[in-house]
Amino acid sequence: MRHHQENTQLKSRIQIHSFESSDMINTFSDREAFKRENVEILWSKYGSGTVQADGKIMQVEEHQIYCFLPGQLRKFQLEGPVNGYYISFSPDCLYLAYNLKDMMSSFEESILNMQLLNFRADEEMQEELEEIVRKMQRECEGDLWMRSEVLSGLLNVFMIYLSRELGVGAQTQVLSREGDVARKFMTMLKQQFLHCKKVADYADALNVTPNYLNTAVKKVTGFTASYQIHKLIILEAKRRMLYTDSSLKEIAFDLGFDNQAHFSKFFKAKTGMNFTTFKHSMAEMV
Repeated sequence: MRHHQENTQLKSRIQIHSFESSDMINTFSDREAFKRENVEILWSKYGSGTVQADGKIMQVEEHQIYCFLPGQLRKFQLEGPVNGYYISFSPDCLYLAYNLKDMMSSFEESILNMQLLNFRADEEMQEELEEIVRKMQRECEGDLWMRSEVLSGLLNVFMIYLSRELGVGAQTQVLSREGDVARKFMTMLKQQFLHCKKVADYADALNVTPNYLNTAVKKVTGFTASYQIHKLIILEAKRRMLYTDSSLKEIAFDLGFDNQAHFSKFFKAKTGMNFTTFKHSMAEMV
């Protein structure tokens, strides 16, 4: 019974679909941008359409693999015929090995930079990845002994291949207390940045000093904790500019600022533009 429950839970956290019909293409074509909690992989062997993440739009091309990360506002607009795969999974499925936690930290830096991660897979890479995906599909469809362990292992191998191609995780891996503190901070930041904007508050929650937290986060991500807090606030403001009709006052309130003037001053200091000018520039990008 426990074995069946674990397999069912894992299947809900890892989903794999092949694009084999117009119904499947319609299923993955969105009218609006959505914020997802899972990692999503869209692999286009051939097809057309567009993909979008945080306002960055790219044409769907053959042999192209796109990686969408938790928290990004993403949108698919696929046009048939399309052939390829869609994979969705919870980030905790990658935590079989310590180094893979560092890989996810590197992926998260791409979110803060509003990147749409993608690469063109050559023939050899496609063969390698497709073999892994087909094995994953068999595990998803079956109910074999240690199925969850095999499926998680295959997913980890798949993501390591992708991280190599994307250049993610190539930086020095921090296997220390500083690495743990930085990862916990980044996780906490995504959950609490709307109402927790001081480094000292995060440091208290992690039982470290603000100076130690800044040092640890900078060692892992290249930037201080305060920089990451401010950057995530600006990122969320940009998302609301792109995908809502909210006014400056409404966005300021939603982001936890006491008044519009405070937010306006903060926004200009961090972006170099006032709200109206920046919103117009973002609209032109889309």
